[in-house]
Amino acid sequence: MTVDKALKREARKQGTSAVRLLQLAALGPELTREVARGQHSPPHLLQALASHPDTLTVEAVASNPHTPPQTLEDLSLKNTALAKKVAHNKSTPEATLERLGKSQSDQIREAVSFNPSTPLHVLLMLRDDPNPAVSRPPAKVSFQPPRLSAVVVWEEEYPRMFRSRRDFRRRSSDHLLLRNMGLLDLYGKAQDVPAEKLVRAMALTDLIPAQAAGRLSECSDPDIQFGLLKNIDKVALSVRQEIKQRLLSKEPTHDHP
Repeated sequence: MTVDKALKREARKQGTSAVRLLQLAALGPELTREVARGQHSPPHLLQALASHPDTLTVEAVASNPHTPPQTLEDLSLKNTALAKKVAHNKSTPEATLERLGKSQSDQIREAVSFNPSTPLHVLLMLRDDPNPAVSRPPAKVSFQPPRLSAVVVWEEEYPRMFRSRRDFRRRSSDHLLLRNMGLLDLYGKAQDVPAEKLVRAMALTDLIPAQAAGRLSECSDPDIQFGLLKNIDKVALSVRQEIKQRLLSKEPTHDHP
C-alpha cells in the first residue's frame, strides 16, 4: 500500500498536534515510522511508540533526539541493534553512554566514540580500545581539508563533503582527534573554540603543536590555562619550557601540579 506523500509530510511537519500524529501512526507502519522519525514528535508519543511491534519504528525512536532519556536507557538494554542506535543518539544520558562504552560489541563502542555527548572520561577510555575502528586512526590521506575559521565549524561541516559516514571514517583523520590541537593549529584560533572543547582536546590529543600551545597560553580563560598546564608534557618540546613559564607567571586560579 502506497502512503499519500501529503500524509508523510504532515507526520513530519512542525505544528501537527499529538492527537493527529497518533491518528497518522494508526494508519499503517510507514506513517508510524515517519512519526517515530519526526523531529517535532512529542516525547510522550515517542515513549509510547518505543513498545510498538514494528522493528523499524522502534529503531527510529531509539535514534530520535527527542526520545525521553529513560526510554533510551530502556531501549539500549533490549538488543544490540537498538543499543547501537541509542549509542549514536546525542540525547542519550551520560550514564548510558558510559555503560555502552564498555559493551562487548565493537559496533556499539564505536558508536559511543562518535557521539558528541560522550563524556571525556569515556572517550579517554575508548582511546585504549583494542579495536582500531574505535581507538585508532585509519590510513593517512593525501588531500587537504578546507581551511575554516574554527575547529567547531570543521567538526560540524567537514563530514558533509562525503557521501556517507563510512566514507568519512575511512578517509578522515582519527575521529577522536578531530578535537586535537593539530586542527586548532591549522584551522582556528583559540578564541574561536569553546573552552570546554579545548579542554577536552588537550586531554584527548597526544601532541599539542607549538603554535597551538602559544595560542592557548594567551587565553585568559583559567580553565584553558589550567588544562594546558596539566597537559604541559604534551606540548612541543621546542616551546614547552617557555609555555610553562608563561602559564606559571599568570598564576591560574586552579591549583597547578
